[in-house]
Amino acid sequence: MTKMIVAVHGATGTQGSPVVRRLRALGHQVRPLNSASADLADAASLAAAYKGADAVVVQLPQVFGEIALRHAASVLAALCEAAVSRVVFNPGMPLPPDPVGVPFVDARVLFARDLPARVEAASVIGPAGPYLENLVQPWSARRVREHGELVYPLPAETPVPWSSLDDLAEAVGEALAGAEPPARLVVTGPEEVTGDRLAAAAASAAGRPVRYLWVEPAEYARLITPVVGREAAEGIAGFYAPAAAAAPPPIPEGWLHRGTTTVERWAARQAWR
Repeated sequence: MTKMIVAVHGATGTQGSPVVRRLRALGHQVRPLNSASADLADAASLAAAYKGADAVVVQLPQVFGEIALRHAASVLAALCEAAVSRVVFNPGMPLPPDPVGVPFVDARVLFARDLPARVEAASVIGPAGPYLENLVQPWSARRVREHGELVYPLPAETPVPWSSLDDLAEAVGEALAGAEPPARLVVTGPEEVTGDRLAAAAASAAGRPVRYLWVEPAEYARLITPVVGREAAEGIAGFYAPAAAAAPPPIPEGWLHRGTTTVERWAARQAWR
């Protein structure tokens, strides 16, 4: 496998860190990109940051205003200006087929749509549902430790295609290694799981009883606001208003990438205590 210089957006963040670990394990040289090394609203700044990279892994930041659309447009322009030949884009969420009028979502939909026309080899690789890592964010892990409750805005009895960031990072690494990278992959775990199974896995790993507690999206926003702020909390919770009532669309044939990380194995690696 050819070793590459790979520029990674959000390299130190929750989604970027597993990608960086995987790429380094494969022998690639990682160029971390963050707000100090590149201005997402400035295409020239981004193009300079991409210069000399063999590939770029794009993960747009979690912002919820119109600036999200500007970020997406700037990154696309910079990829062209820097003549980057290979790009992997992780939207970080299941993508609807068309824009929905929400800047955070539409920035990702439009980026995924336009990327293949801007670079030679483009792959869109994202999760089929929520990340398991959402369950160990500060507001969630603390609730497990102090109250024995795993709180999330999805019904306990609904099987959900949870996925781990390690499995997504593995798919990114495989795409960068391939001579003909896939245009689209949707990453999920080995199987869909219910909230009760998630709670059982957390209980076994944490060494204490844990029950799954479904809350309305608005209540979830209230719970996470002290950590992420009101705008981000409302934006995050907004993803789950339609998800709580509607089944996700089927994944087209050939797009599905099943990871190997079970919820039990994932939970055992987390710092619940």
